[in-house]
Amino acid sequence: MKNLIRAVVFGTALAATSAFAAPADSYPNKPIRIIVPFAAGGGGDFIVRAWSDKFAAEVGQPVIVDNRGGGNTVIGTEAVSTAAPDGYTLLIVSPSFATNPTLLPKLPYKTPDDFTPVGLVITYAMGLAARSSLDANNIQELLSLAKKTPTRFTIATSGKGSASHLAAELLRDATGLNLLNVPYRGAGPALLDVASGHVDMSFTGLSQIKAQLDTKRVKLLGTSGKQRLKSAPDTPTIAEQGIKNFEALVWWGILAPAGTPPDIVQKINHALKESLADPEVTQRLAVIDGEVQVSTPEAFGELIKSEIVRWRGLLADDATTTSQ
Repeated sequence: MKNLIRAVVFGTALAATSAFAAPADSYPNKPIRIIVPFAAGGGGDFIVRAWSDKFAAEVGQPVIVDNRGGGNTVIGTEAVSTAAPDGYTLLIVSPSFATNPTLLPKLPYKTPDDFTPVGLVITYAMGLAARSSLDANNIQELLSLAKKTPTRFTIATSGKGSASHLAAELLRDATGLNLLNVPYRGAGPALLDVASGHVDMSFTGLSQIKAQLDTKRVKLLGTSGKQRLKSAPDTPTIAEQGIKNFEALVWWGILAPAGTPPDIVQKINHALKESLADPEVTQRLAVIDGEVQVSTPEAFGELIKSEIVRWRGLLADDATTTSQ
């Protein structure tokens, strides 16, 4: 009898284990949705669409890119936090994911507990684009202009706590410039208002700036990395222009809902690596001079935790005034 009981218990446990493993074994067998918590035309939208077709081919299922901008990325992020942890709903995130807990203490989800890291995708420096009519062509001229005519400059960002906002905070902190943060639902709309002359400047990736630069609707005052960008070799970095140690990078990575099985996470991570290694994808992403580096899920999780700590002090008082 005891042997029979042991056999039943073992058989039940084995069946339960097999049932748990089955979804990972058959994954994926339906379309995968990648939620971009920004408006269409922004950095996250550009990056996902650069590799989504190759990713779809790699996993053998259609991939739906779902733009859900608004609420400082909270709307799209919350949708993923409550989605089934089955690998069919993913989220692309940037520094705003790590800064929202400081800026928005009443979030409808827990950061990072309600999410499973899948992998870092890419990092890149930004350009500081200014309206063409601004009477400054570089950082030193901008500082001189501020001294001659003390004024508050408007700087468009992709929302509070976004990479563009963090860069603006660093610039304000390093130079003393009086900057008014004007948050938008994404980099695309923000840059359009700079090009239209409604806002003075904005930090964003070169993929967004290039078209406006070509038509001379904006100009580059500097770039935010340690080295000059290959796509803008004649534009010095902000650090080169006398703002020592200035560096503000954008990073993008993929998350899944908390509880997503590790086997599924690894399958997604592998598909990301294969997709981003494709020469066509590399060529598409070359315009932003980014460093493609699909990390392990664990490494991406550690990056998020370190970013939460890094920016907490700078944003605690939200020193740059935010336009309502």
